[in-house]
Amino acid sequence: MIRVTLDLTCSICDHDQFHLPVRADERQQVRCANCTAFKCYSADLEKAMITLARERQRRSEQQRVNAA
Repeated sequence: MIRVTLDLTCSICDHDQFHLPVRADERQQVRCANCTAFKCYSADLEKAMITLARERQRRSEQQRVNAA
């Protein structure tokens, strides 16, 4: 597990640091680094981050088109 700061907060203690699984043999759960509350599964977090990156890229491209 690695400890990372995410743009999320724990619904139990409002902490913004989480433990992420690194190896395939670890349980694939993202948990609060403070109170260990379950946040989500790593696959769901990865999908959400990919979607967010695509949305940011689209907005950036749209701004470039509008500026031209």
